[in-house]
Amino acid sequence: MERAYEFKYALEFAHQALENEKTKEDKILILDFMLDVIKEDLKYDFLTNIFYREEYFDKGIRIPLPFPYSYYDETEKKISIFERKIGTKKVDLAEECVLVFPWHRKRMRENIKNIGSNEFIYDEYNHFAHYFSPVNICFVYNGMHSTSAGVGFKKGFIEAVEYDITGLFEHVHTDGLYWYNSHNNTKLEDELLDFRIGIIYELSKLKYQIEKGLE
Repeated sequence: MERAYEFKYALEFAHQALENEKTKEDKILILDFMLDVIKEDLKYDFLTNIFYREEYFDKGIRIPLPFPYSYYDETEKKISIFERKIGTKKVDLAEECVLVFPWHRKRMRENIKNIGSNEFIYDEYNHFAHYFSPVNICFVYNGMHSTSAGVGFKKGFIEAVEYDITGLFEHVHTDGLYWYNSHNNTKLEDELLDFRIGIIYELSKLKYQIEKGLE
């Protein structure tokens, strides 16, 4: 339950800022600061898992998407998050929140040596990823070890298919442990990958509401 408390305290910090700050600009500034710091924490925590875990710790394990595959609106219609495709996004590995999960030690070592001594080269037949806006998280599902080295060395870019997930905001919420249907408070089947994903999601929702004048 520790993660639930960390989620709770982070959201408390954000809501206190929204209550006490007078201007829209200051509210967004504080939310952006929180989002940037938490994304950096999340990005490198996933990237460094390979150093702290047993060999092949993730081989064959399905890593869930950062956000639910689908959700339900107020009429109980099921909607896929992949329905709102924007296009292709060029993702800067030095700047963006890129979630990547290397698991093979030898591949990781080889890519560290290669990209440490050379430029990162994007391969459209190897590097596959989803980019979720406006939370601005890139989820890599192929080409993990070379992308990991690119992120670590802050080199290069990949291309990702970009999706707009603002449709989730009205219909889905999280408590840092699970995803919920906001209309009936039932748990969704999709696993919450990490409590920090939940924080990023809820902070992004708050920011979106402020920007659209919906708060």
